Amino acid sequence: MIGFISAGFNPPKSFTMEEIDFLENSRLIIVDTYTSPNYLKIFGQRELTFASRKMLEDFEWLFKEEGNVSIVIPGDSFSATTHFVIYQEASRKGVPVRIFHNSSIFPTAATRLGLHLYKIGAPVSLPRFEGNFRPLSPYERISENYKRKLHTILLLDTQPPMELREAIEELQWLESEVKGGVFEDSREIGVVSSLGTEDEAIAYGRMRDIKEWRKGKVPLTIVIPAELHFQEKESLDLFRL
Repeated sequence: MIGFISAGFNPPKSFTMEEIDFLENSRLIIVDTYTSPNYLKIFGQRELTFASRKMLEDFEWLFKEEGNVSIVIPGDSFSATTHFVIYQEASRKGVPVRIFHNSSIFPTAATRLGLHLYKIGAPVSLPRFEGNFRPLSPYERISENYKRKLHTILLLDTQPPMELREAIEELQWLESEVKGGVFEDSREIGVVSSLGTEDEAIAYGRMRDIKEWRKGKVPLTIVIPAELHFQEKESLDLFRL
């Protein structure tokens, strides 16, 4: 049986009791290391297999393993399509599967700031700029959410984890190119780090002020609010710099 173990925000502390039971009874424990830097580093005395993206995308070998196999995934198992594809193929081949769910950055990054769940739009990823690789698509997708009065959860590049200053400088560059007014210096955004842990850090304020914020640890997640309800405004004020 293949078990999809959703690790939540802070494995192994964030594992559920059911997940721990399945892990302890697994012959092989595979850890996804590319979805987030917050992957499982140690689990008792068990040997862990740390999987690259390619190892999980070329997954046919999984179906040949005997006994229980655990795939440990940061956050919730099916937040990334790669893991659902494995589930689909396992189901088609008649391989027994068990799914364990847990906390995810979707939608927690926004709701932790007090933003309303039903007003969260499509998440957007911000890749690291390299040479001529400077896609405008993140700006366009955020702008589309904004026009629809939907908040955006912005995921930052994790290979290696993107620092806050770098992310904001990229957003400012995108604004200078597109000139759509989405990321003017006065734009107010939120940042969350280490949610659900003792190191949790949250901030809200103008981009030029957030850029200097240093309390959060990577990986960081940026939240870009759209039109705000008065309750959301009051909630965001709790985290204002």
